[in-house]
Amino acid sequence: MKKFLAFVLSLAMLLTGAMAAQAADFNPAEYAVAIAMPMYNHPVHRIVQLGFLKAAQELGYTNAKVIGTEGGDMAESYAAIDAFVAEGGKACMVWAGDSSAYECIANAAAAGVVIGVAHFNHRLADGTLPEGMKFNMACDPVLYGKQSAELLAKTLEGKTGSIALTQNTKNITENAANDSFRASWAELAKTMKLENIRLLNTELEGGVVDSATAVNLAIIQANPDIIGAFGTTGNSPITWSDAATKAGKADGEIAIIGMDATEGNLNALESGKVLALVAQPLYQEAYLTMTYFDKVLRGEEVPVWTDLTAPIVTRDGTGENGIEFHRGIASEVATFFK
Repeated sequence: MKKFLAFVLSLAMLLTGAMAAQAADFNPAEYAVAIAMPMYNHPVHRIVQLGFLKAAQELGYTNAKVIGTEGGDMAESYAAIDAFVAEGGKACMVWAGDSSAYECIANAAAAGVVIGVAHFNHRLADGTLPEGMKFNMACDPVLYGKQSAELLAKTLEGKTGSIALTQNTKNITENAANDSFRASWAELAKTMKLENIRLLNTELEGGVVDSATAVNLAIIQANPDIIGAFGTTGNSPITWSDAATKAGKADGEIAIIGMDATEGNLNALESGKVLALVAQPLYQEAYLTMTYFDKVLRGEEVPVWTDLTAPIVTRDGTGENGIEFHRGIASEVATFFK
């Protein structure tokens, strides 16, 4: 037994020494890393990319890039990942809105590429992740869907009218936020004066500002009693406030809550066109993803799942719930990608 324990101890010391030597020899500049997403010029996606590229820069990864496509075709984005793998890429953050990404992720991981997914929750029923996904992180859409319902209920209690709900596409994150809003509203209606407010059917407005604005304008015209809107697209504060203006509504006449603290959305909030923004941690999730890549590539362990927070930003909020905090990130995006 003593000889066995001595052997185990000596083996542990050898492994520790080897790992230390590996860490000392590690050169980030030799590792190609990427963030892959469709619509990579979208202002929301640019915030994500900024977090990833800034972390890579600070950690010494000089071969870090954005891949994917300018359009919304996910197949083109997956093809870009395949090409990155073939070129010898080492780690890739995949913008995976649904299970269509799983085959691409599994193939990339089988080729030795570390795959991390942020923003979308892909945890399976047993708590594990789909094949090839090293780690996953996201804020809780159920929580911010509930918080948005609570804020609109507080703002509109006792009034009469309708509330519109819109999404970009049907995906796991927006679906969860929408379902949570509806479930929370039903609970709030048991104790608050909301009986004269109805929730409209959810509509898809898409991710393009002009067409989305037209969709929302049509919703207002078909339901002139609208007093509130909850949109889960990254442009929903702009598309809903612009639609309200075109419909002849005064600023704030429709209480609007929408996603993401982009420059345009922050302007709409500050001017009183929008009630609140849900500030998904776009920069933070991508920055953390890159730091996780660094750890994994150095032979360290990272959590399989990480919970993040999406603060609700209002005109009178402070810190992460205030406008100025997010203006700092938005202005850096404009400078970084000019």
